[in-house]
Amino acid sequence: MMRAAQIAGLVALPPIAALAEAWPTEQQSAPSGQAVMLHEWLDEQNPWSGESQIIIRLVAPMIGADGVDDAALRADMDWACERWGKHIAQAVAATTGQIVIEMMAAPTPRGIPTPEINRFYETYRLAGDACIWELF
Repeated sequence: MMRAAQIAGLVALPPIAALAEAWPTEQQSAPSGQAVMLHEWLDEQNPWSGESQIIIRLVAPMIGADGVDDAALRADMDWACERWGKHIAQAVAATTGQIVIEMMAAPTPRGIPTPEINRFYETYRLAGDACIWELF
């Protein structure tokens, strides 16, 4: 399990290290009832638009399993943006263009194809204090 201090160190911005303690890093229960845990977050540049984006990578072992249908998964993604995405984005940079939520059945390296592991993505924009879903 990655500790909050390790998560804050991923972007190497000292002012956010203190805020990282407010972001839950232990297992959480999503609206669908599935267990979800913050694996890591990254501050990246979108390769197509050039704008800043925050990537929230979550481990959700039940993702893609029976019992978590599309509507429940979408609600879980919205919840994850509210729970982690908007707070991290606001702490990192006011100019963040997108928040990308990635839920994966098991930890996987970012950008490496792992077809045996279920992964789902959604993108959001911040509008004031709200996560607004965008078509991925």
